Amino acid sequence: MSTPVPEFPDVAGSSPTFTFGGYATEPGGLAGVSFWPRLAARVIDLVVHYCVSFAAGIFFTILLAAASGGHIPFWVMVKLRHVGVPGFVASLLGAFAYQVVGVSVHGSTLGKRVLSMVVVQEDGTPCRFRSAIIRELGYFVDGIFFGLIGYFEMQKSMKEQRYGDEWAGTVVCKRSAVAPEQLRSGGRFVLGLMLGTMADAALIMIGLLVVINS
Repeated sequence: MSTPVPEFPDVAGSSPTFTFGGYATEPGGLAGVSFWPRLAARVIDLVVHYCVSFAAGIFFTILLAAASGGHIPFWVMVKLRHVGVPGFVASLLGAFAYQVVGVSVHGSTLGKRVLSMVVVQEDGTPCRFRSAIIRELGYFVDGIFFGLIGYFEMQKSMKEQRYGDEWAGTVVCKRSAVAPEQLRSGGRFVLGLMLGTMADAALIMIGLLVVINS
């Protein structure tokens, strides 16, 4: 009588694939988006931030003119031309708030939505508010040396996770890779974009107030 030969499952198709941007897939997991598309999304969001900053500056000037009876004092204009550290910090906080609000409300900022990306938890569920804060705080580490810290860390992760993603338990993936029931609606994207840009503008104007009163 012949001895039965045990059958082993074929795991050849489940091995991770290495691409120029690092590992793109993981067995039983979500496919992560590599470094360069994510950088492109950040650039788009940076343009949005600068547009919001410009609009906030104009609106703040209009409010100042109205409060000053149509004539803004010269010393105020001089201070607004040199915003210094308070202006820089306000701009940084504004960009931070824009990212956190967009990702926590919808999973995508404008840059990510344009490039069909979404931030989710590692189990595929929508990104939580706490996770959005953690991953964005982590960006201050990942962005060191023009993003090289995040880039090299992503090469170690089969889900293309930078430090911020690892700490927050999040993955940036294509929307098509997420179960449809876990994707948030277009209405939530509009809401997140509106709230994010409003928070960005508000923090910038608070910074300008600090500059004037410093």
